[in-house]
Amino acid sequence: MLRLLSALLLVSCAAEVPPRADVGGPRALQMGAVVALDGSFSEGDDLSFAWSVEPAEGVVLQEADSPFASLTAEAPGVFTLRLEVCDPAGRCDVAETWAWVDDPTSARKITDFGLGEFASATSGAGAPLSVADSKKCADCKAAAEGDQEAWDAFCSKVAPGHTDAARQERAACRANNHQSENNKKGWCYERYCN
Repeated sequence: MLRLLSALLLVSCAAEVPPRADVGGPRALQMGAVVALDGSFSEGDDLSFAWSVEPAEGVVLQEADSPFASLTAEAPGVFTLRLEVCDPAGRCDVAETWAWVDDPTSARKITDFGLGEFASATSGAGAPLSVADSKKCADCKAAAEGDQEAWDAFCSKVAPGHTDAARQERAACRANNHQSENNKKGWCYERYCN
C-alpha cells in the first residue's frame, strides 16, 4: 500500500508541472531566406507543438506541428511568430517573438546595420554567428561527409550554451540535416570557412 501511495504521489507531482513554450529569440532575415525555428527548449512532458505566423501572407511556414519548423521569407515586413505547446492533460502555454524581413527597396536595410548596432542588448535581435574558425570549418565539412547522426552531433556542439544566438545557430545548422553533402559543405564554407 505504501508503494502504491508513493507511486501515486510521484505521478501526481509530475503532472503539476505545467508546459512552458520557448519560441527562441527574434530573427532578422533577407527576402528568400529560410530560417529554422526551434521549439525544443520548451518544457513539459509529451508536448504537442503548433507554430503560427501573423500575418500569414509573405511567409511560408512548414512543419508547423513539429518542434523544428521552418519559415521562408517571401515578402518584406515584420511578422509575429507564435508557438503553442500543450501537454496530454490539455494544459497549454504560448510564446511569441518576431521576424523582420528586409525590404530590398528600403534605403536602410538590415544588412546596413553594424553588428554592434543591430545585435546590441537594446535591439533584442540576435545576429548569426559568423566568425571564421578553421576548426569549426574542418568539423563542419567532416560532419557533412557523414550521415545525419554525424551532422546532428556537429549541430549540437557548434554553438554551446543557452543564449538565443546559440539556439539560432544550432537551429540554422539543423535546418540542413536533410540536405545533400554538397549543400551541407556549401553551408559550412559560407558559415565557417570564409
